[in-house]
Amino acid sequence: MSSRRNVLKLMAGLTILGSAGSVWSSRTLAAQTKETAAGETCIESTRPASTTSLLMPAEWSHQSATWMAYGATPHAWGEEQETPFGRDLSNSRFVARQDLMRLAANLSRFQAVYMLVDTAADEAEARGFLAEITAQSSAKNQFGGQLDNSGRIYIGKVRKPADLPAINTFPITFLQTHINDLWTRDTAPVFVKDAEGKLYGVDTNFNGWGQWPISTGLCNWAKDPQKTSNGVMDQPVDGDKHIASFILKNKGIAGVPTWLTMEGGGLEVNGAGLAVAMESCIINNNRNPGKDKAQIEAELARVFGVEKMLWMPGVKGEELTDWHVDFTAKFASQNQMVFAFDRNFEPQDNRNEIALNAAVAEVNALPEALRAKYLGRADAKLTLHPLPLPRSKKIYQSFKARNAQRPITERSLEEFIETTAPGYVGYTHGNGCIIMGQFGDAERDLIAFNTLQGLYPAHVVIQISTDGLASGGGTIHCATQQQPSIS
Repeated sequence: MSSRRNVLKLMAGLTILGSAGSVWSSRTLAAQTKETAAGETCIESTRPASTTSLLMPAEWSHQSATWMAYGATPHAWGEEQETPFGRDLSNSRFVARQDLMRLAANLSRFQAVYMLVDTAADEAEARGFLAEITAQSSAKNQFGGQLDNSGRIYIGKVRKPADLPAINTFPITFLQTHINDLWTRDTAPVFVKDAEGKLYGVDTNFNGWGQWPISTGLCNWAKDPQKTSNGVMDQPVDGDKHIASFILKNKGIAGVPTWLTMEGGGLEVNGAGLAVAMESCIINNNRNPGKDKAQIEAELARVFGVEKMLWMPGVKGEELTDWHVDFTAKFASQNQMVFAFDRNFEPQDNRNEIALNAAVAEVNALPEALRAKYLGRADAKLTLHPLPLPRSKKIYQSFKARNAQRPITERSLEEFIETTAPGYVGYTHGNGCIIMGQFGDAERDLIAFNTLQGLYPAHVVIQISTDGLASGGGTIHCATQQQPSIS
């Protein structure tokens, strides 16, 4: 399957409504970008001097809250009804919002959730969905004893629903601010800590995945013409680019200034100095013009505490994110990683898989002292665990069956494959829980569930349907950003 937000490729012939109500075509957006970039005063931003050592905690570290956004606004996801794809996207927007509240509800069994909303009407709709989920008024919000493609919540054979804490054991707090889309993994700040445990937030200068002029002052920003020629369109980010600063101000958390322009979905860390990423979405002139790998690695070290990068080349310009790593590989513990490579979309030479295996081998060949530091023990090895890929036809059939009242499968199977992002790697951690997607391929849903339950034996693994999120090109992980607890 495609990585997240590939959905926008098929909107190349459509128009997107801006937040002010004007109609923007891809040609207009390109012209505006070029004019803005040409007229901008280009002054290299300076890196603030600091002796403070910062580290991005691993995702499995204790969290005080999860940040989400009740996005997928009509402006961001389109309102076109003239084609099967347009109708599917419009319906997917509605289903994705139900998915968001199902995700928030199950997270609230274990920790606090902050949900950003664009308007009071959106908040009212979200609260209505939350009431339906709590009442278990539909199959997707009920528990099932087995995976049967119905979309019922699955927690395995050992645990029972009564064993789980209740929804709203921890609060779901709604905060109103202007937003466009729902991908807080990319728009919210990335939280880091200093050596004393003080919390900071890194605003990574979200610029719409390389589609809008960056605001850090870096020279020679360039919109990737390959993206445009491939039909990848801009979408409004006038609200989303301010989400990080809004969150930091709301919580009174100090920010860490940086020229680095990237997204949270582009970097996965083990909390002990290792990180994995795709070169295509960080070492790229549409994010970090004029910066080479060494300069970028130095800044990743300064703001996130990354000492050793495991790079894959990625894929430039084929989809909106330039191949975020959180759809392909992530750390499951200090010395374990999960991964999945989709042969339908990966380069035929398997360059990413080859690069990941080589990088892991390099880590495992490090001296014992460094392996003890990075992997937790001198004799430890970084181990890779494959996750399956759900089969397209089975997903398509299940999505059709369980979304009959609001169909999201009018488009052809071929279009569906191109624009839907079902991936088991895109799960999220909570305090004592793992929340993952189920996609309607019961056999592979179960394999993925059992793999993650084996990797997290002390966690409750909760498998929920995310049909709207997947149809919109993203995963559970894309829709969440954790705020670590203060130690």
